[in-house]
Amino acid sequence: MHNGHLAHFTKIKRKLQNSLRDEIFANIQGNTDSEWAFALFLNQLEDPLSRTFSPEELKDAMLQTIALINRWSKEAGITKSSLLNFAVTDGQSVICTRYVSSRELEAASLYYSSGSRFIERDGHYRMEKRDKREDAVVVASEPLTFEKADWLTVPSNTLLMVTPKHNILLYPIKDEFYNPGKRVLVANNA
Repeated sequence: MHNGHLAHFTKIKRKLQNSLRDEIFANIQGNTDSEWAFALFLNQLEDPLSRTFSPEELKDAMLQTIALINRWSKEAGITKSSLLNFAVTDGQSVICTRYVSSRELEAASLYYSSGSRFIERDGHYRMEKRDKREDAVVVASEPLTFEKADWLTVPSNTLLMVTPKHNILLYPIKDEFYNPGKRVLVANNA
């Protein structure tokens, strides 16, 4: 999943294409920046056809993907920010990013909720927290319920990892755009 865009993608597309292994390049069927970004992510995995990956393998591949996009954008003289909210899973682990290539702008929103299970009562949904166990994790661009206490905001320029045991770990993406004191400006998706 990709929510966002690679700024001036056509200026880096050739470099991205040339970086891909033949077996990954051969499977691309479209021309969207999202599809090519996913191919770049797969290219960072040692064996993209593996059935499972460690959460760290997925995390490292995602961080390398973002770093390459940023490097090629800089080399191409692109100054417009890219919005790179990505989500990938191998069915066991989940990696999501909330990211913008800017020190001033805020990335597109991303939230998560965790608990025992996601339930419906009287037409209203919420995350049930029966005990300290976390059996359910929901990640969404916007909160899916009106229960504000159920949802936590993923900070801008952060990677969220959900491990097979439902541990939720947040990692700041510390690159040239990392700014822990970032003032809040809304990034434009246009």
